[in-house]
Formats: sequence, structure tokens, C-alpha cells
Amino acid sequence: MDVKNVVADRLERARSFAESVRGVYEKAYRHATEMRKEGISELVRGIQPRVQAAVKEGIDEARSILDGVNQSLADKAIPTFRKGAVSKEQLEQKSKQAQLQPKTKSVSESTKKPSATRKKSTKKTPVKK
Repeated sequence: MDVKNVVADRLERARSFAESVRGVYEKAYRHATEMRKEGISELVRGIQPRVQAAVKEGIDEARSILDGVNQSLADKAIPTFRKGAVSKEQLEQKSKQAQLQPKTKSVSESTKKPSATRKKSTKKTPVKK
């Protein structure tokens, strides 16, 4: 064999090997792309219930904390002479009613319109004799 034939043979084998590698690479790339598309939707389907559960748990925990803060503020707002008259059951009932109401007025809405039920001052003025 002469040098020219040996080099030509080696080049042909290298070209054949490169084509084989290229075919395997393209096949693997197509497979990875398909798996990525399917994998993302499967991942979302798998994660969604866990994320919803975590969010719900966080909301429930925040609601519990806010209920405690609300109860504490309500306890502080009641004058001491009336605390005996206001039972915890009444506060819980009011809390439940407030949670059932679909929408409450914002502070800006309540300050825009004067209330028709606003009571007049109950200060007693001394009567001159």
C-alpha cells in the first residue's frame, strides 16, 4: 500500500465515524427536546397541587395570626367597665359575620359621604337659673 491509499482510507473511516456520531447526536438532541417539552408540562402538573397546598396553608396561618391580632385589639378597645358585659362568644359571632360579608367599604369611601346615622354630641350644657 502506498501512502496515498492509507491516508485516503483513514480519511474515509474518519468521515464515516463523524457521520455516525452526527446521527447519534441528532437523535439524542431530538429526544432531549421532546422530553423537555413533555417534562415541563409534567413538572407543572406535579408541582401545582403542592404549591396550591402550600399557599393555602400560608393563607390559613396568616388568617389565624390576623384573627389573634384582631382579638387582641378588640380586647384592648373595650373599656374595663364593659368587659364583663361583652362575652367572647359575642366577639366570635361578630368576627364570623364580618368574614361572611362579601365586601366592606374602604376608609376613603366612608369619609367621602357623611353618615346620616351619625349621632349628635351628647354633652350636657349647664342650665342657667
